[in-house]
Amino acid sequence: MTNQKTALNKKDLKNSLLLRGIDIEPVLDLLEDCPVRELKKGTVLIHAGKPNHFLYLVLSGRLRIHIENLDLEPIAILEPGDIAGELSIIDGQVTSASAVAHEDCRLLELDEKTMWTLVEESHAVARNLLFILSRRLRQGNAMIGASLLEKVSELELEEFQPQGIPESKGLLEEQSDSETVSLYNAATTYVFESITRAQRKKPPDMEQGKELVTRMIDSIGDSPALLLLATDRTQEFAVSPHSVNVTILALRLAQTLDYDLPNQIKVGLAALLHEIGVALLPERLLYQPGQVSPQVRQRPVYSAELLNKFCPQDDWLIETVGQVYERTNGSGFPLGLEGEKIREEAQILGIADVFEACIHDRPYRKALTGYQLLEELTRGDTKVFSDHIIKALVRSFSLYPYNEYVLLNTDELGQVVDINPEKLSRPTVRILYDKKGRALDEPRETDLAQHPSLFISKAVTYHELP
Repeated sequence: MTNQKTALNKKDLKNSLLLRGIDIEPVLDLLEDCPVRELKKGTVLIHAGKPNHFLYLVLSGRLRIHIENLDLEPIAILEPGDIAGELSIIDGQVTSASAVAHEDCRLLELDEKTMWTLVEESHAVARNLLFILSRRLRQGNAMIGASLLEKVSELELEEFQPQGIPESKGLLEEQSDSETVSLYNAATTYVFESITRAQRKKPPDMEQGKELVTRMIDSIGDSPALLLLATDRTQEFAVSPHSVNVTILALRLAQTLDYDLPNQIKVGLAALLHEIGVALLPERLLYQPGQVSPQVRQRPVYSAELLNKFCPQDDWLIETVGQVYERTNGSGFPLGLEGEKIREEAQILGIADVFEACIHDRPYRKALTGYQLLEELTRGDTKVFSDHIIKALVRSFSLYPYNEYVLLNTDELGQVVDINPEKLSRPTVRILYDKKGRALDEPRETDLAQHPSLFISKAVTYHELP
């Protein structure tokens, strides 16, 4: 490992997340006083549990991050443009992870004084640092969630119940089957990494995406576990799980429409990548309350532009992603296309996106029930999607979709755990509360198709539960 004083130029710094969007010229003199470190593959840069007084900008090569044993799988790979060591600089504590050269690397070393000088002189640097910390926090939350779900599966789900919502062991086991959860998390990570790569002007790993979609298709054919995960009403909004949920719902629609395997894979890959355009948006715009801003509405344009740059040979992918928010009556965006001018694959993704968004909370509104959405879409004066696409949605998810909370004519309240394609209003319901609103110690399943005297009075939202 060597330190050397070398002349920096804009090219060295253009991919840095810390310096994104700022004028390099005023800070170039400051950064030129910082040494450049060269690490050979396998060299440990930062030791977990040790003091650290430097922030490192990765100029070339990659670093891998380990929480504990360096022989175990890394929790993250840092690529050119990333930074390392920032937490110790901010809180003055010892490091929480080790950083190792995954291959030969060049890094710009900033001491504490230099870093804080940058922050004080540039609001953009401060904003970028907050963005990086926010992204790391989201990654950490996703890892904790996956770890907890796997731990729950190992412990046979004993005493693991969502607060305020009684669940019997059967449904939660089905939702949290470790293999299914691992697949769901792998797809979420793929979307996140694809967006991150796009920010660095690198293409998504298309083969990995196709492999994940193929596994998802097989899983949906075997059990409703992925569908139950995708329709979990308690999910908070984030772009990556939203894209995965849309993928799962779109794949079910493609199967209902009798798409063959190659075309199902195309639909799934387009769904995974349909929000890649957020790479060109400030993250704060995605989570702000109120109506969607004009800039955010341009994300299908950004997605199509990025994919046209990364894989110009895939016309079907570029067109599909660019048309997800078009509507058959011309009310969509960005081009206001009508009718058959919109690809059917884009309509599948579009209606899956609407369905997923409506059954989950968003920063600007509370969730609706699936029944409310289906009722709206099937009204005679509502023609935002083709009739056969709407009918496929109803056949795929019935009038009361997976995880819908419903009130029965007995005043008992339950949750839909399976649908009946032959009798769309009579799904299988897990009874969670008795007629007085008391949670049952042992929820029970009732197939409404087998009990003619029972029927659903209305659907209720997650927020209306006792």
